[in-house]
Amino acid sequence: MTNNLMDLGRTGEIAKTGAKPKLPTTIPNLTDTMLDVYRIPLKYLYYNDENGRISTQIKREFGTLTAQTDEINPDYNNKIAMFIEEDNATALKKTKKSIKEKGQQVYGYVLQDGRIIDGNRRFTALRQLQTEIGTSQYFEAVILPFTYDAKANRAQIKRLELAIQMGTEEKLQYDPVDLAVDIYQTIIRDGLMTKKDYSNEANMTVKEIENRIATVELAHDFLHFINASPEAYFIIKDAKLYNPLFELAKKFATSFPNQGPKYEQTKESAFSLLGKMVHTGGDTVREVRDYLKNIVSSADNDDYNDSIEEFVEVFRDKLESGPIHSAADYRKRLEEATPELRQITEVYNKTVNRQNRGKNVDSFIANIKETLNTLNDMKRGNGLTGNLQFTNFSKDQVVEIRDTLININLISGDLIEVYEDEL
Repeated sequence: MTNNLMDLGRTGEIAKTGAKPKLPTTIPNLTDTMLDVYRIPLKYLYYNDENGRISTQIKREFGTLTAQTDEINPDYNNKIAMFIEEDNATALKKTKKSIKEKGQQVYGYVLQDGRIIDGNRRFTALRQLQTEIGTSQYFEAVILPFTYDAKANRAQIKRLELAIQMGTEEKLQYDPVDLAVDIYQTIIRDGLMTKKDYSNEANMTVKEIENRIATVELAHDFLHFINASPEAYFIIKDAKLYNPLFELAKKFATSFPNQGPKYEQTKESAFSLLGKMVHTGGDTVREVRDYLKNIVSSADNDDYNDSIEEFVEVFRDKLESGPIHSAADYRKRLEEATPELRQITEVYNKTVNRQNRGKNVDSFIANIKETLNTLNDMKRGNGLTGNLQFTNFSKDQVVEIRDTLININLISGDLIEVYEDEL
């Protein structure tokens, strides 16, 4: 059972530093004057398993973990501390050096049960220093009179978390998967904030919020397609598929606003092509943009989907031969589906090549018509175009133009016979 830090503060078991915090956003029924910064023994604190970055790492490595303070069992904090260090070892080393030499310069925020809302890296550095030096360390933080138990509290905690971590120009650079998942869970899954609320606190536009939500929803469909858990977001991260899915989600929103059968078929075609891209490597974002331009935005989309439908079905059968738990599992299954991916690639290349041939034909015809337009302009201008006068030309230039027209006339006659033979 965790301690109530507010009670420990009132009884004097944890001391105030004397600093008065300034809240970065407005929280109902909570003002700066009601809060203090405390020196909190590390044993009373634990990492926030509801944090987007941390929860993704937990799902990847352990599936589930029970959040606990060091006083109860340090194993949880030890595991999360490893994630923090792996995420940015250089930044952690710099923070630890600064705290060792000058003390903690920036206070954090914690809930009354010890859950850390802001200050993961500082807490990690202090834990390491406590082990290395052997002396007790203290995390200086504001204690907020909240817990995660009530939904209303969670909404206010999220507002504060966003304001601290993302609401300034020096905001934390979230991994795009972690950010999108946090947006989706906060707004759609948990209903803690509106899109407008989130955009205001995070310095983002509502359109950015909507695009990221759409990407997570498409990621759910993709993970289902490959036979993985719909919340295995770490597969998206490890396979570097967030940006390709982001491009697909934006295009699908405009091309298939009402979704429907054609959307479902196109989606499965796109997921299959993503498999080919992951399997062969390369610039998946560029390849997805080419696919959207060459196939989805063209009149060939339905024919392309129909042409690869059988290959997609066999590909899905291979994906469903067993659950996929990691990006490594996914890549292994793609290797097993090499024949189907090759067939899908062949159809894709044939479709694009046929389009390019069509574009070349159109360009060829357009050039011929442009030549005719020039000659018609010359005819209307009695041999010249625009404001030109024959006095602008030398005798040699007039001869050159005349000889060119003679050659055009002669060659045109020969070419007419060639085209007559083709009819």
